[in-house]
Amino acid sequence: MSQTPDFEHERHREAYERVAEYLDELFEDALEDQGHFYVRYGSTVLEIAIEPYGPDESSVIIMSYCVQGAEVDEDLRTGLLELNHDLPFGAFSIVGSDIFFSHALFGRTLQRTNLLGAIAAVAETSDRYDDLIAEKYGGERALDRIQHTGGREGRKRSTN
Repeated sequence: MSQTPDFEHERHREAYERVAEYLDELFEDALEDQGHFYVRYGSTVLEIAIEPYGPDESSVIIMSYCVQGAEVDEDLRTGLLELNHDLPFGAFSIVGSDIFFSHALFGRTLQRTNLLGAIAAVAETSDRYDDLIAEKYGGERALDRIQHTGGREGRKRSTN
């Protein structure tokens, strides 16, 4: 594992340590890099980030790389917004020409079964839609190109 991140408060640190413990128990190949965890679930790669939320809470964000390099147009944006409305949890998002699916949980009350359930649901939702999106709007399934991304920090740099 890499260097432990800076924490804004005790709840942030506790959630990070809890997620690290749970992922170590649930996955043989969980990786940690700059405070973010990466796991493979089926054919999907997920990034799990623990972020401070207010003065005494944290959020655990489970995000899948769905499609990279899509041709983003109004039809795609509208379709993803309508899909977000119909999905029982989580949401699709677009950064540049990349499409992600994510869901967040509160860190203070996080339990192992909730984390695993959210990981499974995010991965299955992303896997269900990645081929459909790539077929209609171009790009590649993120798993096919994941080695070329810089994770969340790389996306931030590419949009600035």
